[in-house]
Amino acid sequence: MKMRSATLVGSLMLVSAAISTIGCGSNTPSTSSGTGGVTGSGGSTPVTETGGSTAPAVDAGGSPPPITGADGSASTDGTTSSTFTPLCAGLTTAGGAVPTKGGTCTATDPSLCYKTCGPQSIGFKSETCPSGGGTYAEQSGCSFLPTGDYSCYKLPATADPTCPTVAPQASTACTVATCVVCGGTATAQTTGYLDSTGAAKAGFCVCPAAGAGGTSKWSCASTTAWPCPQGTGC
Repeated sequence: MKMRSATLVGSLMLVSAAISTIGCGSNTPSTSSGTGGVTGSGGSTPVTETGGSTAPAVDAGGSPPPITGADGSASTDGTTSSTFTPLCAGLTTAGGAVPTKGGTCTATDPSLCYKTCGPQSIGFKSETCPSGGGTYAEQSGCSFLPTGDYSCYKLPATADPTCPTVAPQASTACTVATCVVCGGTATAQTTGYLDSTGAAKAGFCVCPAAGAGGTSKWSCASTTAWPCPQGTGC
């Protein structure tokens, strides 16, 4: 009889232990599910990373574009300047116009911006609106990056025989080799050049490599907008 009682007590203890174990087991999935939920939230960080991946796009968009000439030719030194920014071409005044010499400006319009100038548009000149508004004043001459390579614009000691004997006209087709300056020498003007309207100007021209259309066109600038005055500085 004692043995049967002991056996019964032992069985009851095993059943109690099993019930206790099942209870703990049922809590584990619940806790794991909660943890899994937290992990899921933590796992949502890839979404943040995906959103964070917009940074390169911002960087790409925020980076200033390469300076190019009016004819689409790239700056010869390949430099994008942080010194001469912003460019006027990307701005407008309250009147809807691009800031330009003599143009009306107000106190809320861009107070300073730069236009490209010089051969192949490798230089810069400022447009400045007076404090309180008025009209834009344009910088005299043309400024150039001190780190640029302007060797192709050095004025020759004597006129190159491949240059035309008449004034070349800006934006018209040319066949002279690149890095040959035409229109004059370091000491004298020979032909000068004609601007796109046909007006005679004192200055020089170069014939850049052919663009996307396969045609080379004269790129000209006045003596005050040439990067190598008197044949120096190149």
